[in-house]
Amino acid sequence: MKHTNSLLGLGLLTLLVSCGDVSSNNKMGQNRNPERSTPGVEGSNGEDNLRSHIHREKGATVISYADEILKTIANDLSVKSYRIIPSMETDSEGSSKNVTTVTDNGRPTVTCGMTDTFSGIDARITDCFQKNGDKALWEGFRFASAGEGTWKLVALDSNTEIWFDGRTGMVWSEVKKVNDVSLFNWCKASGNQDDDSNIGGVDCNSLADKTSLCVDSLTTGIGKQIRWRLPTRNDMLQADLNGIRFVHKKETAGTGLWTATMVAGVAGRTDAWIYNSTNGTLLPAPVSSSHSVRCIGTPDR
Repeated sequence: MKHTNSLLGLGLLTLLVSCGDVSSNNKMGQNRNPERSTPGVEGSNGEDNLRSHIHREKGATVISYADEILKTIANDLSVKSYRIIPSMETDSEGSSKNVTTVTDNGRPTVTCGMTDTFSGIDARITDCFQKNGDKALWEGFRFASAGEGTWKLVALDSNTEIWFDGRTGMVWSEVKKVNDVSLFNWCKASGNQDDDSNIGGVDCNSLADKTSLCVDSLTTGIGKQIRWRLPTRNDMLQADLNGIRFVHKKETAGTGLWTATMVAGVAGRTDAWIYNSTNGTLLPAPVSSSHSVRCIGTPDR
């Protein structure tokens, strides 16, 4: 009996790790309303697997926008679980009333996924789940109230905290720190080395210090299993939709996180966008100013 239970437990753990998103909403990609369309172009009902961010009760099934369209037309959208009219009390950008964060659940504390012995990201995720249990997993359908996805802990120690975003397949680093310094200019954060002749007034060739905080970042024990870069404005927006603010620790209060995207409306390309993980907003900032950095990475599965 003990042997059977062990096999069942291993099977469940394998299923947990192998699924990109382990919520109860993985079957939204079925094509219920076939229509003629050019490959690569959305149909008139949108993409079947694009999650709706209509406000809902925590625990209610996450539906796609295509499902919302069909349910609304059929008058089958439950006003109890999904709120067409928002609630002033609960429908904010994230609070204890409508979101349970990783911090609320208790952050993972046991070092995991850090040694050279793991063959890939999936093995690191398994190690973190075995050592930290449910604290190594955050499921948007259970803990949030819109279309957030599933996040899994990849690696953890006193300096490193890497999470896997099940909606995109990408991983996100902790807020970077070098020699106890956690605030950097945009040139250093992105690795851009253009001089003032290229961008009109800002010399990234000197500000960048010849290295990129993200691209040249190699986490001990993980090495080249993750290829890092500074996230773009849209990467941040997508991660925000997926629930990153409720998973990762926040940056130093008030500093914001650099994105790789310049502000188009500023002459001379002197400003770039920063993301505030407290409320999910974006603001412009001079590239010579100092802000926090979180990297996005492509993992070797």
